[in-house]
Amino acid sequence: MDEQKSNCDENDSEPTRACALCNCVERSLHGQRELRHFGPSTDKPTLKPSASSLPQPGNDDLSSIGFSESSCLALLDDSGCWVHHWCAVWSEGVKQTDNEKLENVEKAVISGTQRLCDYCKKLGATIRCHAEGCSRFYHFPCSAASGSFQSMKHLALLCPQHIDKAEELGEESWCAVCDSSGELTDLLFCTSCGLHYHAACLEIGATPIQRAGWQCPECKVCQTCQPGEDSKMLVCDACDKGYHTFCLQPAMDSLPSDPWKCRRCRVCTECGVRGIALPGSAQWFDNYAICDDCQRDRTSVCCVCSTTVNPSAQCCCTLCH
Repeated sequence: MDEQKSNCDENDSEPTRACALCNCVERSLHGQRELRHFGPSTDKPTLKPSASSLPQPGNDDLSSIGFSESSCLALLDDSGCWVHHWCAVWSEGVKQTDNEKLENVEKAVISGTQRLCDYCKKLGATIRCHAEGCSRFYHFPCSAASGSFQSMKHLALLCPQHIDKAEELGEESWCAVCDSSGELTDLLFCTSCGLHYHAACLEIGATPIQRAGWQCPECKVCQTCQPGEDSKMLVCDACDKGYHTFCLQPAMDSLPSDPWKCRRCRVCTECGVRGIALPGSAQWFDNYAICDDCQRDRTSVCCVCSTTVNPSAQCCCTLCH
């Protein structure tokens, strides 16, 4: 029986700002960095008033990235728009000036309203595959989740269909552990330093949720206080994100000996409820696969004859005793 009650710190207040490209809020777990405000360009095209209401920001789950319709234009007004740093920098057509200012971000937002992401099939995609003739576009979080190769030095992306071209970049495609390209599809991209690591070399998985916003062992910070102290860091067994034990709600006194999952990665296999929808103090069982309610239902069935019994009754089954 798992009596773990701790969870990652969540901001329960209603988000007010979202990225006009990926639709995630500022404190996203997918490595986009901070939200930046970009004013309207001098040659801003005339936009038709959007008939849609302002889109609701995503809940930071991979399935909530992007826009189902061009309602993302509602995030673009006369004052400009808000876009994550990496979502802007990696976008096609965006240029960085000598004083580190970014140009044409608003144009990228407008173009994204017509471009579907090859991974999530939603609008807002502005990062094109670097291979000649390829027309695939991605959101920044989807770039990693899809298994694409990303070069921070060249700000270039190679989609899974053209990932073999990464070897042409030489050391840029080498794993920081084994110093070779090896299996390119197994490479993880650190969104902080830009280095690559084979998942096999680190003995971890390479699922989409692990790839999105992944940080290498040298760059990993607490997702709650980022950055903060390095002591007592818990790493989620599912997404490989880090959390301080003292940043959890409720806080933990020590590191658990068993595998641990953050609140976002807990999903009940019986009722489907997600940990993010439950209080941080909610109990989980069977390696965070069974929620407290379903566990109570389990204990209400006789283990011998499968007859439903009163869970509050501290007695034997009336049928089989």
